[in-house]
Amino acid sequence: MEFVHPEILWGLGALAIPIAIHLLHFRRFKRVRFSQVAFLKDVQRDTRATQQIRHWWVLLMRLIAFAALIVAFAQPTWFDGAEPASASKGGHVVSIYVDNSLSMEGMGEEGQLLQSARNKASLVVEQYEPTDQFQVLTNEFSGRDQAFLTRDQAMERIEGIRLTHQSQPLNSILQRIENQIGKATDRLTSAYLFSDLQASTHRLPAEAAPPDSSIQWFFVPELSSSAPNIWVDSVWFDEPVRIEGRQASLRVRMQHNSRAAVDRIPMNLRINGERVAIGTFNLVPGIPTDTVLRYTNGIAGIQSATVEIDDAPIRFDDRWHFGFDVLNQINILVLSSGNSEDVNAALSRAYNTAGGLYRVTYQTEWSPGDFAGQQVVILNDWPESSSGFTNALLTYVEEGGTMVKIPTKSNPNSALLAGFGVAEPSSWVEQTDRVSDLQIDHPFFTDMFAQSPERIDLPTIESIWNRSAAPKEEALATTESGRTFFSRIPRGRGQAFILNSGAAVEATNLIRHAFWVPLMLRIAERSSLHVIHQAELGATEAWAVTTPLRRESEWSMEGPQQWGAASETRAMQWLPEVRELGQRAQVKLAGVPFETGHYILMDGTTSVAAIGLNQDRAESDHLAWSASDFEAAWNALSWPTMRVLAGTSSTLPQIIQRMEQGLPLWKALLLIAVAALAAETLFLRLWKSSSKA
Repeated sequence: MEFVHPEILWGLGALAIPIAIHLLHFRRFKRVRFSQVAFLKDVQRDTRATQQIRHWWVLLMRLIAFAALIVAFAQPTWFDGAEPASASKGGHVVSIYVDNSLSMEGMGEEGQLLQSARNKASLVVEQYEPTDQFQVLTNEFSGRDQAFLTRDQAMERIEGIRLTHQSQPLNSILQRIENQIGKATDRLTSAYLFSDLQASTHRLPAEAAPPDSSIQWFFVPELSSSAPNIWVDSVWFDEPVRIEGRQASLRVRMQHNSRAAVDRIPMNLRINGERVAIGTFNLVPGIPTDTVLRYTNGIAGIQSATVEIDDAPIRFDDRWHFGFDVLNQINILVLSSGNSEDVNAALSRAYNTAGGLYRVTYQTEWSPGDFAGQQVVILNDWPESSSGFTNALLTYVEEGGTMVKIPTKSNPNSALLAGFGVAEPSSWVEQTDRVSDLQIDHPFFTDMFAQSPERIDLPTIESIWNRSAAPKEEALATTESGRTFFSRIPRGRGQAFILNSGAAVEATNLIRHAFWVPLMLRIAERSSLHVIHQAELGATEAWAVTTPLRRESEWSMEGPQQWGAASETRAMQWLPEVRELGQRAQVKLAGVPFETGHYILMDGTTSVAAIGLNQDRAESDHLAWSASDFEAAWNALSWPTMRVLAGTSSTLPQIIQRMEQGLPLWKALLLIAVAALAAETLFLRLWKSSSKA
């Protein structure tokens, strides 16, 4: 409590006068003699005691009336919260933070959360004087946040706040407020934060540095309604390679926080701006929902796709953008010593059955860069290689390539396979054997056979590589003696297949067997070099693209793409930071102010790949603190006191005025004085009436 005129309080000393008058009674009594006064003495004692009690009550009423009048003229003010540190401060510095992350597009009791926050922030600014200073900041953390504004400038800045895909943790927001407010001296400091108190961004770690205790901290919550939210979480293809004109199946996963089942939610898929698939899906409470969209791949080239659902009112996470490639041919590189022409001829016959889908290149020598653009690399009787070749092949597989190793007794190439964890082989076993077991349930064999075969004619062998299994190696076919005939070793984003008997006619009849063609075609179909290009803004640091690199590459990114009725238009060109690693270009995404949408990576005038940039899903689950829980959690950390102002647009100005300017009490004190005088008058009248009786 503070007083406008504290010097008037010296008048309270005058209250000693009526006290002295009541204590010093100079009234003289006339003595009257009676013959018998014993009874009168008792009456006198009783009367004097009653009069003294009544005089004290009258004294109390008068003291209350006079004290209330004196204090009222001193004009006391009651502050609801922390009082200003000193009346000599030169005005206020007020920081206003408005959460404009995409979660604020939700709906609350007063409409859209962001609009409600802007309205309340403007009302707070209006409660201060034109000479006060203001800081207005949002999640963009722009340079404008670090400048003091006048009241009119702050109002204009608040009115211009719009939604952004960026979001900031609470600790960073508090630190940014302190950095700017700390520049002001001799002023009272307050900070108002308008947000939805979302749990994902408003964490209160105990190890964090406490906020500045000289600042009065106030949170104005904008709590959203309890309507559930659904968001597209991820997408992937059943087929590792998309082929022109072929059927494709896109898997879509939705996350949600619904507590009730929801049926027939619409979904669609657009590729290059054209809708190619539509569908619906049903939600089951407590678990994510997976569905599939089937369509036919268009012409070969770079594709920009978007999966979209219809889920109001939060819509920022209803779209998932991604890019991928459609091929008209699968490129296969065969590296051979030149001594296994029969196997090379068998490879040609197998891939020619696909009607030009596969383009096979045969080489007996290798040079750096040969792996770029190849979906499959087959080593047929390839001799021991240098460390440069081994490292290049391992990198190619790790980045998504597929290697097929067809060894021979003379060229097992154990040094290369050691990079995949294959131990040094002891010997080749010369023994007639037969392939007896296929892992039909493995994804490699999915849809390879029209029906699960019970008795299938499988290749025979005369010799096989005797070795132990590598870590993570998957045996896809084994012989009757229990040795591995055909296996797969995953590595990074790619894979290696090994035919442990080779393919030479003296070791096995594989290349003359009916199993040869579907086996080699399936390996090519399952090559996983072409991945989906997708990222979440703020969560993905870099984007890696496998592409042939030139000596003087000129990298740029164009987008976001805008799809019109007739043609594609690109809005802006970016010059990103690109690091060239082997046959891979790594594009830095962190710190660049991209918007969501599709972007094309360019090398000069050549389009390299398309990527879909999406809003981070961290705010999709709009689980939020309640006002009371957030305030209790803050104050439990022994941080400076903070208050949550859960007011509406109509009541918030009065709350701010009461906290910053105080509540004047002089009217209440005048009412107390009048009430005391009225009580005295009533008391005296009742007293006289009782005395006459």
